[in-house]
Amino acid sequence: MLKSPRFKLSPEIINLLIPCLVVLAITLYFYFSKFEGNITGFFRIGSILPLSPYLNADTALIYQGEIGYDGQQFLSLALDPFLQNPETINALDHPIYRYRRILYPLISYVFSFGYRPLIPYMMVGINALSIIAIIWIINLYFKSDNRFKYQPLLTLCIPGVWMVLSLGTADLLSSVFLIGAFYCYRDHKYLETAIFISLGCLTRETLLIIWFSLFLASLLQGKIKQIKYLLFALLPPIFWTVYITFLNLPGKVRVKDNFGLPLMGIVNKFTALLTGGLNGRNLFEAYLFILLLMSFIAIFIIYLQNRQTNLLIQISNGFYSLMFIFSSITILGYYLDYSRVFMDVYFLLLLSWNSSKIPWKTTILSASGLSSLAFLILHS
Repeated sequence: MLKSPRFKLSPEIINLLIPCLVVLAITLYFYFSKFEGNITGFFRIGSILPLSPYLNADTALIYQGEIGYDGQQFLSLALDPFLQNPETINALDHPIYRYRRILYPLISYVFSFGYRPLIPYMMVGINALSIIAIIWIINLYFKSDNRFKYQPLLTLCIPGVWMVLSLGTADLLSSVFLIGAFYCYRDHKYLETAIFISLGCLTRETLLIIWFSLFLASLLQGKIKQIKYLLFALLPPIFWTVYITFLNLPGKVRVKDNFGLPLMGIVNKFTALLTGGLNGRNLFEAYLFILLLMSFIAIFIIYLQNRQTNLLIQISNGFYSLMFIFSSITILGYYLDYSRVFMDVYFLLLLSWNSSKIPWKTTILSASGLSSLAFLILHS
C-alpha cells in the first residue's frame, strides 16, 4: 500500500506563520478589547498636554489626569511631520527632542499618503510588521545552525515588544534596524550595515550606541571598509540634527533628567522595591527589573564562552550597561520605561550564540514570557 506523503512545515515557515498569527491576534485583542475599537488607544493620550490640532477630543481615547506617553508625541508628529500647523509644536512636550526621532512618524505619514484618518492605523501596522520583521531577520541570522532554528520565536516572550505595540512608540522599528545591522555586519554586507544603522539613528538617536559598537568592532576586527561606510552612515543623522537647530524649536534634550550619578538610579530602584510591599504591582516591577539585570549578566557570560562570535554583541552590551548604570530613577522608576528603553538588551541576548550546556538565554527569555503574559492580561 502506498503511503501518503507527510506534509511538514519547514522551520522558516513556522518562524513566520506563528508570529503572524500571534501578532495579529494580540493586535486585535488590544484594539477590540483593551481600546474598545478606538485606534487612538494605542497611543496612550493624556489629558494634561495640549492635543494635536488634527485629533478630535470627542472621539480620541483620552486618559484623564494623565500626562500621556511617548506614543502621543509620535502620533502628533505623524499627523503633521512638516510642522505646518503651529499648534502641533504646542502639542509636543519637548519639540526639539521629539523631532529628532522623525523616521517613524514620517514613514507613517508617507505610507498613509498624508490621509490623516489612516495614519494611526498605519503606525500600529508598522509596529506589528516590525515584530514579524525582527523574527524574520533573526531567523536568517541563525539559519546556518540547526541548534537555534526555533529561537527566533523567543522574540514573542520579550515584554517590551508588547508594551511598545500597545503604546505606539518607535522602539520596535529601531530594533528592526539594529538587528538588520547586526545581521549584515556578520555577513560582511558593508553598505547594508551602514544603511540600517543610519535609519536606526533617525528613528531613535540612542542607536548611536550601536553605531559606536559597530565602529569599535570593525576597528578590532580589521574591517576598514566597514569603518568607511559607517562614517558615511552618520551623515543623514548629522544633517537632520543641523536642520533642526535652524528651526529654533522650543524645548531641550532631556539627558540631564534621564541620567545621573553612577548606580544611584539602581540603588533607588532597589530601595523602592524593598519598601514597596508584597503587592502584585511591586512584585511585577521586581520580576521585570531582575530579568533585565540577569540579561546583562547572561550576555557577558555567553561572551566569555564564545568571544569572537559575540564580540559586537558584547561591545553593545557594554555600552548599554554603562547607560543602565548612569540611568536615573526617571527611567528605572517604572517598568514601562526601562522595559522599553532597554528592550534591545533582550535582543542582544537573543542574538548571542549560546553554545554551552547551560541555556542562559533560553531560560531568561522564556521566563520573560510570564511577564509578557501578565502585561497582556492585566495592563489597562
